[in-house]
Amino acid sequence: MTVLQHIARALFVATLFTSVTSAQAPEARRVEGRVVRPAPFLAGDTLATVTVPDIWVTLHRVAPNLAGPLDSMRTDAEGRYRFTYRPSGGPDAVYFVSAVYGGIAYFTNPLRSLVTEGAEAEIAVFDTTSVAFPLTVRGRHLIVGAVDSLDERTVVEIFELSNDSTRTIITRDDPSAPPTWSFAVPASAREVKAGQGDLPADAFVQNTGRVSLFAALPPGLKQLSVSYKLPSTSFPLTVNLEAGAVVLEVLLEEVDANVTGAKIVPVEPVGLEGRQFRRFLVQDVRAGEQITVEVPGGGLSGRRLYVTVLLAASVLLMLLALLRAGARRQRPVGTTAPQLRPYVPDVPTPERLAREIADLDAAFAAQASPSDAVRVAYERRRAELADALRDELAAGGTRK
Repeated sequence: MTVLQHIARALFVATLFTSVTSAQAPEARRVEGRVVRPAPFLAGDTLATVTVPDIWVTLHRVAPNLAGPLDSMRTDAEGRYRFTYRPSGGPDAVYFVSAVYGGIAYFTNPLRSLVTEGAEAEIAVFDTTSVAFPLTVRGRHLIVGAVDSLDERTVVEIFELSNDSTRTIITRDDPSAPPTWSFAVPASAREVKAGQGDLPADAFVQNTGRVSLFAALPPGLKQLSVSYKLPSTSFPLTVNLEAGAVVLEVLLEEVDANVTGAKIVPVEPVGLEGRQFRRFLVQDVRAGEQITVEVPGGGLSGRRLYVTVLLAASVLLMLLALLRAGARRQRPVGTTAPQLRPYVPDVPTPERLAREIADLDAAFAAQASPSDAVRVAYERRRAELADALRDELAAGGTRK
């Protein structure tokens, strides 16, 4: 073989290798959008917006074993940004863009298309206020489980909380500052825990008879939940609906349980995991109204304990439905009231976990010189979230 033939063969192999590599490389994606905030005037009957120039925006990737910012840039004079990237980190990786404004991180929806632009790539940011004002409870859902072997019942409360203003509510950097929102729980409640939702568990503070929320609440809808245990002596249970609700839903596991007050009425039972819950509904509950939950007496048995275990699993599945908010855009005004329908356990959690990791990264990156303690806390919490994301993606693969 001559020298020319060797060179030609080498060039052919190199070209073939490049073609194969190119064929295997993921197709490039593009996201192009704007950062906007509400304007102090109306455009006709709608709220106008203005663009936000010269603000840092960051493209994030979150995958089970690989996460972090991919690229960043400042918006131009018209508030526009543009990123081009190739997917990496596996098919389960989640991508989105964030902008930090007034110390608060705001996000796009997860980027799913080869080209994301227009409304899907728009990031709405808001000015902040520490002045407390009433929030709208779009939905309140109360779930009361059967009695267990300790003569207690598990109670889960789910709220759909709406900030209908054009400002993000924050708390002052002061130990005596009031929370952004709070609600009452029975004084006899124990093991009060924050459930899954749009806000981190460490944003909740529980004192006797009350749960307080210390987290930024941007305009739009946020969903949150808490669970706790009540002894049977707490029933009949009177619940004060101090903030009212656009929709109030009560689910009772026991067939003989009942709820009265606030014009609430029974509707068709809800089937969850092959079991039935009594279901009660009412709309437009006024602030300060009350309902009373009545449950049957004791009579503990192994069957009751088994049902309680099933309830815990069902409640977890119902709480997954809270993550719908993570896939919805935040709208400052005119949020539609929730329809009267039961929660369906069909929504996965990776997007919420990915957003929480990105929010954590943004908060840490904003610190010029974090202390060792802050760095350790950040790394520990990030590892916990990454593990949770990895487990959820693995579980999601088995649910498909």
